[in-house]
Amino acid sequence: MKPRIKKPAVRPELRRDWLRRHEEEGQSPPEIAEKDKYDVRTVRKQIEIERQERERREARSIVLRQALEKHYADLVIFAQKLDSHITGETGSLSILKNDPMWSALREHISRSALWKNLDRWETLWEEARQADSELKRQLEPVVRSRAPLPFPALHGEIGLSPGIVDLLAAHFIFTAKGEGGLDKRTDFRLEAAERGTTSMAYGPYNIGRVDSERISEVKTLVLELMNEVTTREEHGEMMHLLTRLERVKHDLHDELLIIILRRVVPGRCRYCPL
Repeated sequence: MKPRIKKPAVRPELRRDWLRRHEEEGQSPPEIAEKDKYDVRTVRKQIEIERQERERREARSIVLRQALEKHYADLVIFAQKLDSHITGETGSLSILKNDPMWSALREHISRSALWKNLDRWETLWEEARQADSELKRQLEPVVRSRAPLPFPALHGEIGLSPGIVDLLAAHFIFTAKGEGGLDKRTDFRLEAAERGTTSMAYGPYNIGRVDSERISEVKTLVLELMNEVTTREEHGEMMHLLTRLERVKHDLHDELLIIILRRVVPGRCRYCPL
């Protein structure tokens, strides 16, 4: 009786070849076993092992692809959120910087000009905000010195509202942007109030409650102040500042649009699927 010779363990590449020959060439396990001098039970077992391994690899590949697609979608959604924030001029970036997607996007495209422009935008936006606050601070005594009625009047009392200052500041900004002032967009709104008085507003801005016979006087004052506010020295400075801000905003929109429309972000980050 011949001694039984133990076959070496089936190598993974041989196992894959058996599955390929079985599926693509139609060779049966007995045919493969006879040709390669292996026990048919071994061939069947190894073919099934390789089939299961392939299914696991394909399942992992599907999960990885879906996770990667979701990760890219998260980055694109964040880019859209960032673009809306910039174009909407809704304020500081501090909240967005605390979003994990901020650091993720930065790791993916760390060398992009996007980050330098975001810093520039935030600096310019803060300068514009401070200039607007300073303008309002300076306008309050101007309105107080010119107001023919109490300013600022208590709520519901006869007199002028602090809304006049907001009105003048908004007019200042609109004209500095070159978009036309509030006088090109809206007009006075009058509403009869109690005891012969009238509530006055200019677009969304409350002017106050005045004696009805003084409506014309208050209108004249408001229009004069709106005209004078655009002749201030700060108006030219604000025009220059807003022009720079608009240029940076345009560059940021272009950079973010590439991310949004490309849908795939180069590089890697700590949140990338393994």
